[in-house]
Amino acid sequence: MADPSTEDQPRGAWTHRFADGAGGVRLHYAEMRSAVGGDDAPLVILLHGFPEFWWSWRMQMPALAAAGYWVVAPDLRGYNLSESPPDVQDYRIDTLTEDVQRLIEHCDRVKAVIVGHDWGGVVAWRFAMDYPDSVDRLVVMNAPHPERMAEAFGARPNIRQIGRSWYMFLFQIPRAPERWLAVNDYERVGWIIRQNSARQDAFPPEVLHEYRRAAARQGLSGPLHYYRAAVRAGAGESRARIAGRFVGLGKALDSVLGPAPAAVSYAKISSPTLLLWGERDTALGRELTEGMDDLFSGPFELTYLPDCGHWVQQEGTEDVNRLMIEFLERYRDPLGGSSPS
Repeated sequence: MADPSTEDQPRGAWTHRFADGAGGVRLHYAEMRSAVGGDDAPLVILLHGFPEFWWSWRMQMPALAAAGYWVVAPDLRGYNLSESPPDVQDYRIDTLTEDVQRLIEHCDRVKAVIVGHDWGGVVAWRFAMDYPDSVDRLVVMNAPHPERMAEAFGARPNIRQIGRSWYMFLFQIPRAPERWLAVNDYERVGWIIRQNSARQDAFPPEVLHEYRRAAARQGLSGPLHYYRAAVRAGAGESRARIAGRFVGLGKALDSVLGPAPAAVSYAKISSPTLLLWGERDTALGRELTEGMDDLFSGPFELTYLPDCGHWVQQEGTEDVNRLMIEFLERYRDPLGGSSPS
């Protein structure tokens, strides 16, 4: 029997279930099972971004299921039907990656294909570093590798990117961003999506209505806490990198603020990885994708989509689905990570 809380979710061939994430937080997910792969179908977990919800993958789920995959698209914590803890610390990156690991375990698997866009891509990058044995293949869309963002905000500042990221700093203000986004039944959620798209026809009013409705379900404090937790952690990381490059400045800061934290050393990613990048992204510059080969010990592929903006899987659906499935088949694990060891 379907959970009554899912009755107003967008209709489709998917079903709805719930799992426990880190700290027992209740996570909702939509799933589609392959009629081809049966119980042994490889698991694919799709991680959405801000300010979306599981439905941002509505055009990838059927394609992946038809290709023989078991597809699971969660609402990340804080979004839509997933529980929204109140504290900023509940949205630290290690907690977000633990949510993914708990979801894999909930599905009774030891590994999964991880696909992430925007904030979901940030989580996907770190999950591949922190839980390498749980990642079969990795696909990221319009989300920069953490090393590139750390460089842009640290010892090699990218002034243009810092300017593009103005909203991250605006979101640090308590409560005001929540009120600003909620005006007129979350009209600005639709505005954010359309302003950062290259193909606005991908977001007609009925699509934006679903995003606004999901945002209104429990407000956007949880999703905004992702930025708050990240900036707090990133401030320490930026200072550590600046201190490492400019010793005199580092000592001066230490005398005022106390010892700087150690800079994070990001592990190389061993799983086969595909990065898809919409070149007309107004929030994230293409330069964040350059010179990435040294960040991987396994195969790495990068493909640009010149006619897409930030919401690449919705603006360039046919290309994204084709490129993703071709990549997954190129590096397909014949065992599929389908059962516990």
